[in-house]
Amino acid sequence: MRQSFHKGIALILLASFVSAGNLQLKSGSISLISDRGDSTLLNQAMHLVYQERSSYSLKYGLSLDEELEVYFYYDKDALGPRLHAVPYWSGGIARAGSEIHIYGRNKRQWLATLRHELFHVLLGQNDVHVPVWLNEGLAQWQAGQMDWGGFIELGTATARGRLIPLVDMDVILSFNHKRASLAYGQALDATRFLINRHGESILPYLLRAEGLSFKERYKAETGESLIDFEIAWRQDLESRFWFFKVSQIPAILWAFSPLLIVLAWFLKRQRGKRKIQEWELEDEPPDEPEYFA
Repeated sequence: MRQSFHKGIALILLASFVSAGNLQLKSGSISLISDRGDSTLLNQAMHLVYQERSSYSLKYGLSLDEELEVYFYYDKDALGPRLHAVPYWSGGIARAGSEIHIYGRNKRQWLATLRHELFHVLLGQNDVHVPVWLNEGLAQWQAGQMDWGGFIELGTATARGRLIPLVDMDVILSFNHKRASLAYGQALDATRFLINRHGESILPYLLRAEGLSFKERYKAETGESLIDFEIAWRQDLESRFWFFKVSQIPAILWAFSPLLIVLAWFLKRQRGKRKIQEWELEDEPPDEPEYFA
């Protein structure tokens, strides 16, 4: 499969410099553009796009076959006025099911970012509307993204009762970096909970563009409301992250540390007195035998 893919790419790909230093790679409806002549990146990206397209049809019953342009920016300033109101913490963004712009500082993550944004494009091209938390959660799940820092934030927020209601994630692009990090962590965890609860086979039924709203679609397929789902998910978080609540105890104990030190000294002193008394008794002859025949 991989050999035939590369052979086909060699026949149909068109690579041309579109401007000084820029490189374009095109295959069918897919165009990849870089503001630096990086053919290795573009070839890897094209291979990834074809892999994802095949995966989409198997997992979700959806196709990605409309015109799509993907831009990679080594120089973020090259974006110019193309994008506006893009969060400062973002590393890429999808627009209207027809464009993807990737510009994050960590270039080693660009292909993972591409996989993430491709899922958003997939839903856009198929006119599928789902809540933002599920959209972002599935995009991360599809891309195999997992942030350890997000795991810590999720556990801490659970322990402190500071989780973001799933419905509030509809405005995630307006969040600051810290709140957005927690929101993405919650979205991924809630999505995984949904998949574990109902199985991957439910996804094609939820990702439809039919007349019912997502809320109605979910209720029809699972028999529970989205509110019941969120309650169950939060209960699951409580059971999985119980140790984060325990980790808050030392902070409380620290305030009482002077008292604990005094108490420890007192107990140690009393124990020392008892030990001395035991030694004194051992040196004295017993008044009567310990045991009787």
